Amino acid sequence: MSEIVLQNLIGKRVYGQDGAVIGRIEEVVAEPSGKDLLVKEYHLGTFALLERLSSGEIGRALLRFFGATKGEGLAVPWDQLDLSSRDRLRIRCSVDELRPPRPVGAGGILTFTRSRLSRTSDAA
Repeated sequence: MSEIVLQNLIGKRVYGQDGAVIGRIEEVVAEPSGKDLLVKEYHLGTFALLERLSSGEIGRALLRFFGATKGEGLAVPWDQLDLSSRDRLRIRCSVDELRPPRPVGAGGILTFTRSRLSRTSDAA
């Protein structure tokens, strides 16, 4: 199993198959698996940034108020991000195959940002 320092991925540009920048990694979503953490997906873009800086819906409403659209964020499944070159991360699929990030809310999910690791609560 390959190990990656997640902190070093936050803020990195991600490129599409055409070579254009599609966003920066703003959040990494992972689940515990024994002593390890397994990455589920990477969140890119404005809405992902907002997800880690504020509380979900209020922050999204503010972003929309200032002109951002839901299309300004992408969720990249763990197996669709090519990490072979840490200097130039790229997706293995087309941008059209990606969906917007969903708010992280399921119990047991961990999210990583440059400055923190947080676990979502099992209780609502």
